[in-house]
Amino acid sequence: MLNEELYERLGRALAQCRVDTEVEDVLLELAEAMADTGITGREISVREQVGRAEIAAYGTCEESGDEDEPEVFVRMLTVNGKEFEIEDYLL
Repeated sequence: MLNEELYERLGRALAQCRVDTEVEDVLLELAEAMADTGITGREISVREQVGRAEIAAYGTCEESGDEDEPEVFVRMLTVNGKEFEIEDYLL
């Protein structure tokens, strides 16, 4: 689970890159992009440009009871190369 300290560090990293989007929205967007790949059962990554930040999420998607929505586990997030260990299910 995302603790308050990690949430604040992510917020500061995004603010330094002049990203006005809320941390939750960035995380949700990346988790949805991971789910949209349709790849389950192995490590995947997605990258997006948000403002001046290149953001990448690394993790896995697993099948869930709902065939349309896989469970998305984000292991790590990088913001312009700076790593943040997430270790949480976001979808």
